[in-house]
Amino acid sequence: MATKFDAVEARKRQKEAAKKKERKDGVGRIYPVVGITNSGYIKLAHNGLLFYADVFEPKSFDLFELSVDDADQIESELWGLHQQYPGSIKELYMNFPETNQRQQTYFRRKIEQTRNPIYLELLQHDLAVLKQLEKTYRKLSSWIWFFGDSVPELERNLELARHASTLYTFERAGLAEKEKMLQMMNNPEVSVSETEEA
Repeated sequence: MATKFDAVEARKRQKEAAKKKERKDGVGRIYPVVGITNSGYIKLAHNGLLFYADVFEPKSFDLFELSVDDADQIESELWGLHQQYPGSIKELYMNFPETNQRQQTYFRRKIEQTRNPIYLELLQHDLAVLKQLEKTYRKLSSWIWFFGDSVPELERNLELARHASTLYTFERAGLAEKEKMLQMMNNPEVSVSETEEA
């Protein structure tokens, strides 16, 4: 005897449709990246309008090393930045891959220069540890995005942000970091090491 309505099957179909819609409404629609300009600004498009963004990494502080007054000063400057800055600021927190190429280069140079076999073995071990860390380790990083409707407006906004704070500072992210970040945001199910190997 065939049933006309199967509640279990209907529920499965609803869940599958919801999953498809969820994937469709993913980060790719939230951050509709068109490209990166020659100046290193991220070019975005939404509803036919172009706008630009730049990404910065805020200076990190060891709270155990700071006095209470210094920590309060940094917090008040961050709050002041948000109050004084007229444009849109987005703070993004991601588990970002470890990058230690500078350290690896240092160890490679030391390996080439050393004549001591025991020291050589130690250096090779440390280099292998750095390579493994780069493949597997993720650290929570924060990033600040500043936006503008045009490149000149974005540059004016960035200048305003730089003058808003003396203690709470930030450094511009490199092109490779921006590309890696956008790839991670738009393809969260694929690890960065998988895409680098492909």
